[in-house]
Amino acid sequence: MFQNNLLMAAASAAKEFEVTFVTNTGRITTGATNPLTISSVDLGSETGTKHVILALSIGAEPGPISAVTVDGVSATIVIEEGTGVYKQTQTGIAIVELTGVTSGDIVVTNGSGYTYNYAVSVFQMISGSATPTDTWGPSLAANPTGTINIAEGGFCLSVAAALTSSTATWSGLTERFDAVSNPMMSHAWDFEMSAETSRSITVTPSGSPSQRVGIGASFEAA
Repeated sequence: MFQNNLLMAAASAAKEFEVTFVTNTGRITTGATNPLTISSVDLGSETGTKHVILALSIGAEPGPISAVTVDGVSATIVIEEGTGVYKQTQTGIAIVELTGVTSGDIVVTNGSGYTYNYAVSVFQMISGSATPTDTWGPSLAANPTGTINIAEGGFCLSVAAALTSSTATWSGLTERFDAVSNPMMSHAWDFEMSAETSRSITVTPSGSPSQRVGIGASFEAA
């Protein structure tokens, strides 16, 4: 009976799946640097075990994004892609499990070359699976597009960039953050989504950009 009570108490104490937006950096211009260190970033208020998900927009030549650490812990790069000969528009989504951490440095390493500007969005995921439900892209089309599966109550995040473009228009996800300068960097996401198979997502950059890229990932409860 005592053991059963303990099991029931443990079950009731388990936290429900939740993804929340924490912060973004805005658009930051740097000197030629590699690796890129973003210092003392807010990583969410949860002090227990959680996952931190990053939407990464990196202006780098030539790239690619080869490694990401958060508070010194290596993150998994879920999906990453740059475009064009010099790959100046790097995009990535990364995830890391942390315990007892509410702030720390994010360090992004490029495979070669240097970073000259960036924008990062940060999310906190509780009781979620580190393995994405699905991914879309990379799409290098004029209007990057793809399809993705969504779990009931799931979270979906997408990242796009385009050189010689300043704005973006999204369909299939809600446009939430834009760094409206050349190159365009745009992040879109939605929480607590309904289950869906092959949801279509498209991003349309302004102008006639020479380099375009779009990627995305969805996540669900563990």
